[in-house]
Amino acid sequence: MKWLGIVTRTLSCFLLVFATWNPEGYSYIDWLFSADGSYWSAKAVAGTFLVGAYIIYLRVTWLALGVLGTAALWAVVLTAYLAMRRLGLVDPDAPFWSGYVILVVSALTLSVGICWAHVKRRITGQSQVLSPPP
Repeated sequence: MKWLGIVTRTLSCFLLVFATWNPEGYSYIDWLFSADGSYWSAKAVAGTFLVGAYIIYLRVTWLALGVLGTAALWAVVLTAYLAMRRLGLVDPDAPFWSGYVILVVSALTLSVGICWAHVKRRITGQSQVLSPPP
């Protein structure tokens, strides 16, 4: 996999996570619970698309990383965040950061999970094949 593939997969993970909810108010959740009471069919189609995308992305991530890999990835990214707070790069009292930290960690976890099989194949030469259950 080339760098363009990794960047594309990473951007799609960020787009999926931030399109679902973000602190700015421009997201599917904010649109769904808006008081306008219209566009229910469009909201249902968008929600179905998001649920389908999450099923695919979470399944691939879970199969690629597993419990231990996901926990290790969250530990590394959250430790980096705590280090940035300790160094004063992030204001710990600002509520703005708390929402974005969870969103970025979630998107990075999905991104690593989506890209891991390709990276592993490049490093080891072994391909990871999904076979259906018996």
